[in-house]
Amino acid sequence: MMKQNQNNLSVLLVVLMVLVIYVVYVIVQDDQPGELLVQSLQKELRTINEPILKSDPSVFTDKDIYHLIDIQSNEELLKQGRNIFFILTTLTNNGTIQLTPRQACAIESAARANPDWKVFPLFVFAKWFNVSSDPFIPSLLRFCNIRLRHVNLETFAVGSPVEKLFTEGALSKSSFIVEHTADVLRLLTLYKYGGTYLDTDVVVRRTLNILQPNYLGSEGSGYVANGVINLETTGYGHEFAEACLKDLALNFDGTRWAANGPFMVTRNLQKFCNTTEVVNMNRQQCGNQLTVYPPDVFYRIRYPHHDWFFYPERSVEVMKAIENDVLVHMWNKATSGIQLLVTSSAAYIQLANKFCPNVLLNTKENF
Repeated sequence: MMKQNQNNLSVLLVVLMVLVIYVVYVIVQDDQPGELLVQSLQKELRTINEPILKSDPSVFTDKDIYHLIDIQSNEELLKQGRNIFFILTTLTNNGTIQLTPRQACAIESAARANPDWKVFPLFVFAKWFNVSSDPFIPSLLRFCNIRLRHVNLETFAVGSPVEKLFTEGALSKSSFIVEHTADVLRLLTLYKYGGTYLDTDVVVRRTLNILQPNYLGSEGSGYVANGVINLETTGYGHEFAEACLKDLALNFDGTRWAANGPFMVTRNLQKFCNTTEVVNMNRQQCGNQLTVYPPDVFYRIRYPHHDWFFYPERSVEVMKAIENDVLVHMWNKATSGIQLLVTSSAAYIQLANKFCPNVLLNTKENF
């Protein structure tokens, strides 16, 4: 009898623990129904694991490990065009996902601001994650519109204008393999599926629906940046993506950091818009089909003030300047070394509090 009571008590304690975890979870996710979020997380984890489990059950040695499925395994999901893509090309030692707080913030903010868009973080060199130990993945998967996927470099470019860049090793020999792989993949992804590519050092503040399809943004240095690109999967957008890929196939340069990004994009826009001046690349000049937004749309705070997001004394000025912006860009290449405490009053932390609060909550000390 005593043993039975002990068992009942153990069951009761487990139930109470589950209820406490659930209540905390709902409080954290106060802007979405708790039940829906739980169902979404469970469904996405099943979606990630089931195809691999059927093909090779031996890969699962830990119930908390989830292997990413290939983005090409269900391309019907992408045909509607309302896709937001992030390309994550960080090299890892053992193939596990390693997101920084700032990368995770970009993904969460995009999902929050665009609930009617599917958000695809595409991992190139990472193939799996541990749901119990990763600080950010579980909270990201609570959003119904986030879909973690893997890109197989051996098959993704087959049949495209840049297939030989992959099969003949030009990318693997690049002096900037991470950056150049991302440069090629962002355009190849939009060529195949259409949608919006975003760098992983942005914070999305408003819906992308307010922008006309087919756009990029000038960064203010005489070049068009490739950190924000929207191209439709048909018509003018697809034609521009194809032109860029054909240019890369012919002129890929693995020795210069920006050669396959802003330099190449600007070169092709000069042809499409029939002007050599970036400032003149408005929608009318570009055949009423494509827009190059001026720097203040996506890159308002830029060099030499690119680090103002990180200093509390600049926060009021920065927040006032960007109050109506769709998104902001943090210039990770130049600012990644700046440490930022989660308790700081800097503009970046203020933005994180509002647009990626779950990531900030799961960040221990430095953001």
